[in-house]
Amino acid sequence: MERSAKSEQYSYFRSIPFLFDYPKNFSLKDGRKVMVRPMLPSDVDELYAFFANLDREDKLFLRDDVSDISVIKRWAENLNYDIVLPLLAFYDGKVVADGTLHASNFLWTRHVAEIRIAVSKDFRGVGLAKKIISELFFIAIKRGFKKVIAQIPFHQQNVIHIFDSLGFEKEAILRKHIMIQGKGFSDLLIMSAFVGNAIQQLKRVS
Repeated sequence: MERSAKSEQYSYFRSIPFLFDYPKNFSLKDGRKVMVRPMLPSDVDELYAFFANLDREDKLFLRDDVSDISVIKRWAENLNYDIVLPLLAFYDGKVVADGTLHASNFLWTRHVAEIRIAVSKDFRGVGLAKKIISELFFIAIKRGFKKVIAQIPFHQQNVIHIFDSLGFEKEAILRKHIMIQGKGFSDLLIMSAFVGNAIQQLKRVS
């Protein structure tokens, strides 16, 4: 019964032009297979468990208090893929990554979207983060955004490398912008990619 309810919910994706081909299955570098799809209202418990298993330091850089399940429930109740699109990766039925594409709230930056990413420790270094970021970036292209940005703590060099490999460039550094409890301050790096440039690159490659 639960499987059939999920299938019904998946069919909803087919009515949305930029989500019609979800869910998708991917093989990671270590051979594990994950399923990636947009968040559904029924994902509250799995997503809460994912955040609960993140290291304390990883949680420091999230914008919301994900230790409060009511926050996750509020996301589920107010899902609007045009404003925030959460892409979840599942392994053995458990959420192992959460990437989000955020549309700007302001009229004068309505051409800009932001990508955010969080990945389970056991699934880092196997290509999952890059896969989800790539998926979100291509969705941004389909939706007509002209620029995509990411805000990354400067000490997270592995994340910076992933965005760099996808054609994002370092745009600004905000000095001592992040306070890390017990560790002092960290710089915040803003990276960006212009969609027009990315499309031209893809045309040259093809």
